[in-house]
Amino acid sequence: MPLDCPMVSFLIPLRNEEKTLRPCLDSLLALEYPKEKIEIVLAVGPSTDMTKTIAEEYAKAHPSITIVDNPSGNTAIGRNLCIEHSTGEMLMNYSGHVIAEKNLLTVLALTLQQQPADVAAVGCSNLSPSEQSFVAQASGAAFLSYLGGRSFFSQNAGYPTERFTDHISFACYRRKPVEQVGKFDPEFWCGQDYELDIRLRDAGYKILYTPRTKVLHFKRATLRSLWRQMYRYGIARAKIVKKHPKTLKFFHLIGPVFIIGGIFLVALTLLGLIPAWIVPLLVVGYVLLSFISILQVARRPAIVISSPVFFLLIHVGYGLGFLRGLLYSRL
Repeated sequence: MPLDCPMVSFLIPLRNEEKTLRPCLDSLLALEYPKEKIEIVLAVGPSTDMTKTIAEEYAKAHPSITIVDNPSGNTAIGRNLCIEHSTGEMLMNYSGHVIAEKNLLTVLALTLQQQPADVAAVGCSNLSPSEQSFVAQASGAAFLSYLGGRSFFSQNAGYPTERFTDHISFACYRRKPVEQVGKFDPEFWCGQDYELDIRLRDAGYKILYTPRTKVLHFKRATLRSLWRQMYRYGIARAKIVKKHPKTLKFFHLIGPVFIIGGIFLVALTLLGLIPAWIVPLLVVGYVLLSFISILQVARRPAIVISSPVFFLLIHVGYGLGFLRGLLYSRL
C-alpha cells in the first residue's frame, strides 16, 4: 500500500439507525487502510431509538469517530456538517445502513488518487446483504430488475469493467470539487448525492465506477417504510427535474405514467368508451411482466410470486411522490 495514502473522511448522517449502525461502524473500523488516514464523522439527527447512544459508545472507544449534532434531521445538512467538521482531502459519502467490504478504500481512494484532476469521484456497486427481512430481500431484487428501475437504483451493478457514469451512491469524492460546486443542497432531504453529481458533471467533472469492490446496502424492512422511501424518492426526483430539466429520463416517468394511465383507463371503462375486459387484461399483463422482470435477478418462489405487489408499491409510491413534487416539492 502506498505510503502517501490520502486522508479520507466518512460523511454519515444518522437518524433511527440502531438496527444497522453497529455492523456499519464495525465494517469501517475493519477496513484494510491505514487507521490514521481514516476519520468517521457522524451527524446525529433527532432519533426515537438508540442511535445516539450507539454513536456515543463508538466515539468514546474510537478516537477516529467524531459526533456532530444535526437537530434538523435533514440528510443534506447532516452531510454538510460532516464536511465542515472533517479534515480529509477525500470525502466518503456514506450512510448508517451500509456495510463496507474491507478493500473499499484501498480501491476507491487509491483509484481516485491516481485519476486525472477532472475525475471528482469513484464509486462501486451498491448491493443488498443476504441477511435481511423478506420485504428488504424482495424490494432489493425488484430494484435490480428493469421494471423496478435498475438503471436508477442498482448503480452500475453487474458491469465488469470500469466506466464513467452519471451517478453512484456511496462514492469517494475529492474534497475540492465538492466544495467548489457548493456541497450538498439542503433543499434535498433525499437524493442530494444524485443532485450533487449533476452539478459536478455540469462543472466539467467525471464520475468513475469500478467493479473491484462493493458496499452492502440494507433496504427498508417493512412495506410501510418502503412506501415512504419510494414516495420521498418521487418527490426528490421531481425537485431534481425542476432544478435540472435536462436530467429527465424515460424511466423517471414510469411511476407517474402508471398512475395517470390507470386512472384514465378506469375512467374510460366506467364511461363505456372501452370494453370492460381491457382493464383485467392489463392487470394480468402487469403481473406477467412482473414475473418476467424479477426472474432475471431472483428465482426464489416467494419473491417471484410476491413481485407484482412490490412493483406496484414501487411504481405507485414513486409516481404519487413525483406528481406531488411537481406541484409542491417540500417533504
